[in-house]
Amino acid sequence: MSSIETLAREIDERKTRRAREATLEEKLLDGPRLFRMSCKAIKAGLRLDHPEADEEEIHRLLIERVYGDRQR
Repeated sequence: MSSIETLAREIDERKTRRAREATLEEKLLDGPRLFRMSCKAIKAGLRLDHPEADEEEIHRLLIERVYGDRQR
């Protein structure tokens, strides 16, 4: 096993252990935190894909990406 694979396994084990040891309150707060982090990552990708877009357009694209086209 390569050092990268070993590191990845160790990180995964730490994340699993931390998740199991988390209190109910921490688990409930993790949902919104993870959602915000995901939105930031998606927006960064959208900015790369649409460099001409302003913040309003990026926000619209984010909503479309997250929730899909609900106009149907």
